[in-house]
Amino acid sequence: MIYHPSLVATIPAEDGKLVLESLVKLISVTKMKSVCNLGVWCISIQQFDAALLAACFDVLLRAVIHALDNPIGSLSTTFEAMQAVAKLAAPLSEMMRESSHLWAPPIYRRLLSIDKRERDMSERCLLKIRSTIFPPPISLSKAIIEDMKKKLLTVMKDWLDKGMKVQTVKAWGWFICFLGSDALKNKHLVNDMLKVPEQTFSDHNPQVQIASLVAWEGLIDALVHPQILACKKKATLKNEIQQLQTSPGKSTEMHLNGFSKSLKLIMTPLIGIISSKCDVSVHFSCLNTWCYLLHKLDTSINSPSVIKLVLDPMFQAIFKIGPGSKSIWLWNLCLDLLDDCISAKCSDLNSNQKGQVNLCLSASTFTPGPCTSGGYSWKQYPIKWLPWDLSQLDFYLKMVAIIITHVATATNSPERKKLACNAAVRIFISVLKGVQMEFKNPLNNYDNIMFCLNTILKFMKEIGEDASSEGVGDLFNTSLHFIEAVAEELEPSIVRSPLYKVALDIKYVGSLDSVDGKHSKILHQCSIAFMDMVSPMVYLTVFYICLVIQLLTINTPEMELILQRFQSFFKFVLSSDDPLESFLASVGLLYRHMDFNYMEIWMAMVTGLNGYIDDMKDLSLFKTDSDNSVYRAICHLLSYPIILFSCSQKDLTPLKASDSLKESFVSSERKLEQAIEVWKSLYGSVSVAYFKSSAMDTFGGDLCAMLNWCFDENGSMFQYKSELGYYKDLVLACLSFSGKVVICILEQKLTSDTSSCGNGKECVGVCNISSGMNNILEFASRVLKFLYINIGTEPPAVLVSSRVFSSLARFISCLHLKQDILSFFEIISCPLLQWLSHLEIQDESAKDQLGILWAETLNCLQRSWPPITYDSSFLKLQACFLEKTLAHPNSSISDPSIIFWNSTYGKQINLEYPQDLLHVLDKLSRNGRINIHNRSKSFPVRCSTLKKNTAPQSCKVTATQNRSSKRVELEGMNMIGQFNQKDKPPLFSKRKRLELTEHQKEVRRAQQGRERDCSGHAPGIRTYTSLDFSQGNEESHESQDIWDSEAMLEMLRKVG
Repeated sequence: MIYHPSLVATIPAEDGKLVLESLVKLISVTKMKSVCNLGVWCISIQQFDAALLAACFDVLLRAVIHALDNPIGSLSTTFEAMQAVAKLAAPLSEMMRESSHLWAPPIYRRLLSIDKRERDMSERCLLKIRSTIFPPPISLSKAIIEDMKKKLLTVMKDWLDKGMKVQTVKAWGWFICFLGSDALKNKHLVNDMLKVPEQTFSDHNPQVQIASLVAWEGLIDALVHPQILACKKKATLKNEIQQLQTSPGKSTEMHLNGFSKSLKLIMTPLIGIISSKCDVSVHFSCLNTWCYLLHKLDTSINSPSVIKLVLDPMFQAIFKIGPGSKSIWLWNLCLDLLDDCISAKCSDLNSNQKGQVNLCLSASTFTPGPCTSGGYSWKQYPIKWLPWDLSQLDFYLKMVAIIITHVATATNSPERKKLACNAAVRIFISVLKGVQMEFKNPLNNYDNIMFCLNTILKFMKEIGEDASSEGVGDLFNTSLHFIEAVAEELEPSIVRSPLYKVALDIKYVGSLDSVDGKHSKILHQCSIAFMDMVSPMVYLTVFYICLVIQLLTINTPEMELILQRFQSFFKFVLSSDDPLESFLASVGLLYRHMDFNYMEIWMAMVTGLNGYIDDMKDLSLFKTDSDNSVYRAICHLLSYPIILFSCSQKDLTPLKASDSLKESFVSSERKLEQAIEVWKSLYGSVSVAYFKSSAMDTFGGDLCAMLNWCFDENGSMFQYKSELGYYKDLVLACLSFSGKVVICILEQKLTSDTSSCGNGKECVGVCNISSGMNNILEFASRVLKFLYINIGTEPPAVLVSSRVFSSLARFISCLHLKQDILSFFEIISCPLLQWLSHLEIQDESAKDQLGILWAETLNCLQRSWPPITYDSSFLKLQACFLEKTLAHPNSSISDPSIIFWNSTYGKQINLEYPQDLLHVLDKLSRNGRINIHNRSKSFPVRCSTLKKNTAPQSCKVTATQNRSSKRVELEGMNMIGQFNQKDKPPLFSKRKRLELTEHQKEVRRAQQGRERDCSGHAPGIRTYTSLDFSQGNEESHESQDIWDSEAMLEMLRKVG
């Protein structure tokens, strides 16, 4: 009846008390084993309420103790008695705890029983009542101490001698746990007891070691429990207060030292086991015991002193093992614990009801594979992590550094290196998130922020420099991940702020001080130097580029992927609020590396900048002010390849890994095409951006001015085959690149001018030539000359020339104003004449496009507005072209020339024909292909007269005072001054010559002097653009002298 709750409820309290007393009497006096068993069993299954049991507690306890002592010697009686203890412990927990010194000894003594069944029963019973008796009351601790001294310690030593180590150490675990706080007071007894696990831990049997580790949790219970932790917290607080006042008290210091010694004692065998080559199951059990210690430490685990004693050595030991095939689960579990510890800084924290302590509970549910020496279940122990402060930053970075050592170990497999890299980056990002929380804390001061920045940057620098010294590509890769993480995770307002300057202490930058950056100096670029004070973002950007540059010297298969990451990182840097300083530093650093191998770096920077421009919504960064540093830096970036091509071989700074030019960038046609495409893409994006933000498009002209400087500064590289004869690949690359650059610039200019007309901006003849356009045409002229120089040795020069001709033809087709047409003709005349004079062009496309260009040039001369007067003076200017083209074997050149002649000079009557044209005109006129109008003298007579007085005309290049440009002129151009006269009468006209006053002569001399100073020429030598070929107002020239034929011939004799 008493085991059924519904029936027990109907029994009156007095009757129930009588029942229990009867059972106790029966158990105590019976000599029959079955009756005793039945009585104890009834107590173990009864369902009386706690009040009734409390009233009968003393008598029940006597019966249970009698059964535990088991005078009859029945194993079943012992079992039922232990069941009764567990039954009474549930409703009468406090009473059972106070009396544990009476009933517990018979149970724990059986842990050293020879009978395994008794040992097992005792252990199961203690596990059930563990929460009742732990931490143990003082009375129980005294009982166990007495038993240990009398018998138990001796029995354990005997068992060890007999080889019963597993049974002994299991019992030892319970015994040490029962000592409780008295363990610290009985040092001699504890030292004797510690000799037991000392022998078992050193045993090579995995089962013995696992049993020892499980038993070690008993020592943790004895030395680490709530009362001790509370005293430790009070002592720590008192210590801090006393440190602020005078010095810590002896009692406080002793307590803290005692607690530290206890933790060292607990950790010593754990570190030894985890560092040794034990079975996987042993390592697993060791980690389980360690996690139990973390759980028992409660919030004290976050104390710096506890971290140093408990977390630091274990993390170091495990992370030094590495992610091997047998230790991967150990590695992952510790990573999770460390990540939980760090993430408590910024996680959604749990708080208790009073809101005084924020906790982040870590309870991993990791399930390992089957152990080699039997299964072992993983226990979940919640660990209470608190948000950490900056004092722990060094500890976390130290852990990351240990993890990284496996990345740099050459003997590790790629899989292990990748696991280590991913782990290091994961933990580092968690640390950065915690630092970010500190940055957002308004109570933090400037010094704390600078401490964080300097600590993190110093850590990354050390990792990067280790990679440089060891030449490990995987370590470089990890360093790049760290830089990306810092740039993305930390507060932008701090990382990019000019208030927080850090020293640029990167050794690689210091090594560049010995490199001659002459191009940087000439271009007045922003240069960086070792130990300059820069913003953190500039530091990160420069460090990233330095690492990528050094990676080029290593034969790493991931180089393309790394360059893609650099491209994305560079775009991210430019997307910041103020990217100017970082961008200028990047371009300046690039110019300290003049070699084709670094074109990979250039391409990544250009692509990143192009992506930023395409995504950018605010165009205020792009200003047409030529003094704008961003504007100049972009020009420098686009000029890098051309300047690189123009460098002599001695000026290059080749990579250590490159032994020949064949291995360099220019030998790869695919890479060269990629470089051209990214150049064109960036140029187009920048041109559009500047065009949208300004009234005029001057970017192309300013860029070409810089490129012209490049050609002029290194003219020998482009003007003589002998300079490049030994570097065929370089010639091919330079021809292709420079030609396609010209084509891109011309086509973009046409597009922007057409768009300006469509947008309602001022448009005069679609294309109008400004100083910027002159720069573009001068660059095109230089490229055409370079292509012509190499036409005989390099077939690709003809192919590129064909496209250049086509672009120039499209451009000139849009010119209508006379001034623009004459400027174009003046600038392009010299290389154009060279190409027209070359009769052995094999490529049909090039021949056709050259003919189209020449035909379009002649057409634009005829459609000029105001019209050009085709008289003797202008014929002298065109004589060298007409001589080559009128009778040219290529009909696409000769036919338009003949049509042009018949439409212009063929209609003129009063012409003086230059001597170098006579044989061509004679031949074509006798064949009837051109028109020649006779005057009073016969044609042969006139030719004979001119032959005596006319000097041959030629094309020459005259250097100007400005190094960035050259003047292309035709000798005899001083005659062009006569075209300033509109409606000029024939030379045989007898017109009255006006005399000038003295004042007018003085003004005329002053004007001529100014004209000479502005144009850079002496009197009598004038360019196309300095003259007016229109038929001007006659009255505006009344003061000029009237030239007759005799005066003209006299002038020609002087020129000749």
